[in-house]
Amino acid sequence: MKKILYIIIPSIILASCSSEPEIKIEEAEVIADPIDTFEERVAEIDKHSSILFSDSLNFNSKSANDLLAAYEEYIKHHSFQANSLDYQFKAGELAKSLNKPHVAIKHFNDLIERKPDHEKAGLALFYKAMIIGDMLHEDELAKATYQEFIDTYPEHPFVESAKASIELQGKSLDEIVAGFEEKNS
Repeated sequence: MKKILYIIIPSIILASCSSEPEIKIEEAEVIADPIDTFEERVAEIDKHSSILFSDSLNFNSKSANDLLAAYEEYIKHHSFQANSLDYQFKAGELAKSLNKPHVAIKHFNDLIERKPDHEKAGLALFYKAMIIGDMLHEDELAKATYQEFIDTYPEHPFVESAKASIELQGKSLDEIVAGFEEKNS
């Protein structure tokens, strides 16, 4: 019996070593008609914008996410174009609407860093402060960001709103109502 066992075991080992290993070949994902040109990227933004805004009563989150991706793709490839700053702002607004606060802040920060004197830069900073306070609930950082807005854009029409937001940031609805009642009496 021992002789048979010694003969079988080496045979099994040799057989397993001599078999050729399986080689797995994975196919790369092929994208039919990739978007490669400026015109195609603009058309993609227009297409998703028209789908998203065609019915104002229904919010289509898939179309909104597709539009956000189209904005981001455009900005990535055409940041040197003047309208890329407008798309950056729109991407921030859309990300805010999609409840993507960090993505929105990234777009607003990028716009402000790229061109702090852009016509939408002040509003971008104001929206950033709102997102920090209202969506992320970082009250002290929101106050500091509102103050940065006031200091950087003192002539902006939303300065008074920013001052009020600093006063109200972090307060409960009951505290806010009590404050208004106290002021009115």
